Amino acid sequence: MNVSIELLEFPLCIKNKILRIKNITKLNIEYIVGKNIVFNNSNLGLEEPHKIIISNNTQSIVILCYDNDTNLYNEDISDTITMAELTNIVEHLLKEN
Repeated sequence: MNVSIELLEFPLCIKNKILRIKNITKLNIEYIVGKNIVFNNSNLGLEEPHKIIISNNTQSIVILCYDNDTNLYNEDISDTITMAELTNIVEHLLKEN
C-alpha cells in the first residue's frame, strides 16, 4: 500500500497565545508539526495533530492541537485545555523548576 505524508504548518495563532503566558520562556517549549497521512488509492486518511511539549528539568506536558481548530487538548484528547488552565500548568512547572 502506498502512503503519502504531508507535513502541516504549525498554527501561528496558537504559538502566539502560548508565548503570551507570563514567564513561559523560562521553560523548554518544543513545537512538533502535525501530518496528513493519506493511503493512496483508497478513501482513508489520518490527521496527526500538532504537538506542543512544555517541560522543565523534571516534568513535561504534551498538548495537542489540530489544524483549523483553536482548541488545545490533553494528550489523550479527553478534555480541552483552556488558556487559564494552561497558565496554571505553566506556573506549576515553573515552581518545580
